[in-house]
Amino acid sequence: MQFYLLVNPVSGNRSALDAAARVQRLLQDAGHEAKLELTTGKGDAHQRARAALTAGCNAVLVCGGDGTLQEVAGALAGTPVPLGIIPRGRCNDFARTLGLSRRDSPERLAQIFLAQKTRALDLGTVGNQVFLTVATLGFDSEASRFVETRRLWVRGTVAYLYAVLRVLQRFEFPVVQFRGEFGTIEGRILLAATANAPSYGGAMMIAPDAVPDDGRFHITLVNQVSRLTVLRMLPRVMRGTHITHPAVRVLTSSWIEYSSPKAPLWICADGESLCQTPCRFEIRPRALKVLAP
Repeated sequence: MQFYLLVNPVSGNRSALDAAARVQRLLQDAGHEAKLELTTGKGDAHQRARAALTAGCNAVLVCGGDGTLQEVAGALAGTPVPLGIIPRGRCNDFARTLGLSRRDSPERLAQIFLAQKTRALDLGTVGNQVFLTVATLGFDSEASRFVETRRLWVRGTVAYLYAVLRVLQRFEFPVVQFRGEFGTIEGRILLAATANAPSYGGAMMIAPDAVPDDGRFHITLVNQVSRLTVLRMLPRVMRGTHITHPAVRVLTSSWIEYSSPKAPLWICADGESLCQTPCRFEIRPRALKVLAP
């Protein structure tokens, strides 16, 4: 078999490259071809994955975080070539959904890749872009962009919680209109999370019932609340129990349209800025094959 290992050298400091190199050696020792390359910037992972498909590789293994996985998923979507994951990003929410984590040894991951057991998973789409976990709008999107655009000294959930505290001080609750199979909703909100997976921000369970293979978005809509209420809700988000709060609505739909009458709003997904309103999201059912335990 021909494996292609793609490493984001920024993820996990030196640990990403070390883990990928160890996996490469284990695959080669098992008698397989394993080529390793480093990404050089935004969009590079997508282009390299497309080149690997053209070269006839049997699997693309990604060592990095959700943002790098998003790029490669866009290249592999709709093809028979599976994605393998070596989790080494800030949050690793997509890997966690599949039962993987940063603590997994290269030996365990190599065994998963060699077993060639695949799952067919859904992708979220907006235009020609895809996402794996949760598309965020409103407060959580601003927190995500705060983390994305700054070099913070903390990572993962701690970085997201720090961003929450900073963004909360100046946040203005936007008026947003939503359309989906549930009908039309308009109002002033704290956030709307369109989920293909249950967590974001490093295990924050914003949509605890979301699964990436049911052909549905699970949308968590939180109406405008006081800033003190936001802080009180945070521990509940970590456990996924916030969905019983009276300000929270949980909706499902295979598509959703967002618009904001006053000004365009950023939407982020997989730790990256994705698009601005107005926009339409759709589920692409079972479009991505993933090597999983």
